[in-house]
Amino acid sequence: MYLGERKLEVRDVPVPDGDFLVRVHGCTICGTDLKTWLHGHPNFTPPCVLGHEFIGTVERAPEQTGYRKGDFVVVAPYGECGECALCRRGAGELCRHKHNVSSGAFCELISVPPDFVKQGVIRLDSLDEAFTLVEPLACVLTAMEKMHITPKSNVLVSGGGPMGMLFALMLKARGIPVTISEPVEKRRDQVSAYGVATLKPEDVVFGEYDGIVVAVNLPSLVEDAVCGAGDNGTVHVFAGMPSGTRLSLDAYAIHYRGVTVTGSSGFNLPAFHRAYETIKADPAHFRRLITQRFGLDDAAEAFETLAAGDAFKVLLLL
Repeated sequence: MYLGERKLEVRDVPVPDGDFLVRVHGCTICGTDLKTWLHGHPNFTPPCVLGHEFIGTVERAPEQTGYRKGDFVVVAPYGECGECALCRRGAGELCRHKHNVSSGAFCELISVPPDFVKQGVIRLDSLDEAFTLVEPLACVLTAMEKMHITPKSNVLVSGGGPMGMLFALMLKARGIPVTISEPVEKRRDQVSAYGVATLKPEDVVFGEYDGIVVAVNLPSLVEDAVCGAGDNGTVHVFAGMPSGTRLSLDAYAIHYRGVTVTGSSGFNLPAFHRAYETIKADPAHFRRLITQRFGLDDAAEAFETLAAGDAFKVLLLL
C-alpha cells in the first residue's frame, strides 16, 4: 500500500468484488510507480495500491468467458471503450471512458470487469516473467505509431532506462539505426550489452537524427531536440514532465525545417496485443531486462534499489 512519499506498507485489504478474479504472480515497477513513491503523483492519492505491469493465474471466472481457475494470463490494467469519438479516431489511449481493473497490482487479487475480459485478458502458455513487460512495450508501440519512422530513419533515444531500451530493441528489430544518449556510464554499459549504440549526451551530433525520443523528464531535452532534429524530423515527448511544465520551442525549426513534435501517454489495446505477440516470439530477449526480484514484503527495498540506479527493471513477486 502506497501511503505517501517513500512510504509503503503491507496491509490486508478486502477481496475485490467481481466474477473474474486474477491472482497476481508478479508485477514490475514502472517509472510512474517510482516517481509516485519518490515525489507523489496527482493521479495516485494515498492510501492506494500501485503497480500495473503484471501476470497471474485466474482465480475465478464465469464459464462463458472460456477461462478456468489456474489459467495463466497477462492482463491490461485498462482499455479503451472502443465507441467514443477518440476511439473512432484511432486514439484509444486517450479514451475518457476506459475499462479499469479493480486496483493496482502490487496485491494478491485483481478483479477484471466482465465486459473487459475478452479484450483485456490474454491467455499465456506459462507464467514467464517476460510477459510483465507487455504493458510497457505496448506504450512504446503506441508512441512509435506517432513518429513517422521509415526504413531510412536514424533515431536517437534520450535516456537509457527500461523504456528507452524497449524503444531501441523495437527499432533494432526493424533494422532501423538507433542510438541511446545516456549520461550514466553504468547504464551505458548495460545498454551496450544489448548491442545498442550509446553516446554521452555531450557527444551527440544533432542534425543526424530524423527521429528523437525524449524518455527522460527534463524539459531542456525536448527543447534541445527540437532545435537539433533533422529536417522533416519528429521529436516524440515520451516522458511525463513535471506538473505545470512549459516548453520553449524553436519556431524556426518547426515552421521552416518541418520538425514535428508529438507525444503519448499509455497504450491502446491493439498495441497491447501486438506487444504480447512480440514478446511471445522471443521471451528470453525481453526477460533480460528484469535484473532484480523482490518479494512483496521487501517492496521498500525494491523501490530503493531502483531509485539508486542499481537495477534495470525490478519485479515484485507475490
